[in-house]
Amino acid sequence: MKKIFNKIISHNYFKYSLILTSLIFIYLFFKDNEKIIIIVSEVEYNRIFFLIFFSIFLIFIYAHLTLTCLRKVCGIQINTRQWYLIYFNSQFLSSIPFFGILYRARQLKKFNLNYDKFVGIYILISWFYLFFSLLFISLESYVFFEQAILLNFKLYLIFFVSSILVFLIPFISGFILDRYISYFKIEKNFFISRIQKLIQLFILNVFNFKLVRSFFIIILVIHILEFVVISELIQSLESDINFKKTFYIFFGAQIIDALNLIPQNLIISEIGIGILTDKLDYDFELGVLIKIYMRFIIFFSSILMALLYNVYLRLLNYKYDP
Repeated sequence: MKKIFNKIISHNYFKYSLILTSLIFIYLFFKDNEKIIIIVSEVEYNRIFFLIFFSIFLIFIYAHLTLTCLRKVCGIQINTRQWYLIYFNSQFLSSIPFFGILYRARQLKKFNLNYDKFVGIYILISWFYLFFSLLFISLESYVFFEQAILLNFKLYLIFFVSSILVFLIPFISGFILDRYISYFKIEKNFFISRIQKLIQLFILNVFNFKLVRSFFIIILVIHILEFVVISELIQSLESDINFKKTFYIFFGAQIIDALNLIPQNLIISEIGIGILTDKLDYDFELGVLIKIYMRFIIFFSSILMALLYNVYLRLLNYKYDP
């Protein structure tokens, strides 16, 4: 009994010590970074409803993008309401790294979507998303910043060439690897055969023009909405940032978030955008706050969307237990 009591005490001591240490760290961080307090105190919070509205719309579009891929690539026959319920609930769970994506994979398993195909679907979406995003950015750079130079090259040319490389390198590499597997007849290996099937899935869908057209339209809508949300968010934090620099921050955020190195690019995105705002002659802290504020808006919108959609389905007496 004494051992159990000591264990509880030691556990609670550790827990409360950790909380206290965290609170002290947060206090010291804000104390040493008065610029953050100044920026937060001057935020135009009246824009928050506008940001939440567009963020909810953005979540809907992302859900539709994934649903389009599931139906057209994998032939998954899933009811639209079922999918939105799964997606919105998983968005809420994504506040904990890996929970949202694991929940989504488990639910889709019920519709005979293998885990390897699930991973493949998200790689395919990320691939097309990065390709089209760079393509859109190159066009926007040409229209708005034709004379902009980076590393002695025109900015729009850098983005355009990058988009072509992002598209061609995975496609050519996959094609060569598929031929290599077939030539040496090593597809009998279970792991190799899975990889080959995923590669063939990618190669075939590159020539699925209906799918590519759907991706183009949906990602274009997402691109526009994300610019609206980020520009409004930036203006609410720092109203003297002009259109040109807002676009630069938007470009940087798009590219950083497209290259997910860890779940949700936690800390990496904050540091990346902070460095970008610092290079644009604004405070590093401003860039960090832009990303933190964006995460808060998306998180709050996800919770609100999940709650509202679950209530909506209950009012319809919709029977589905995810």
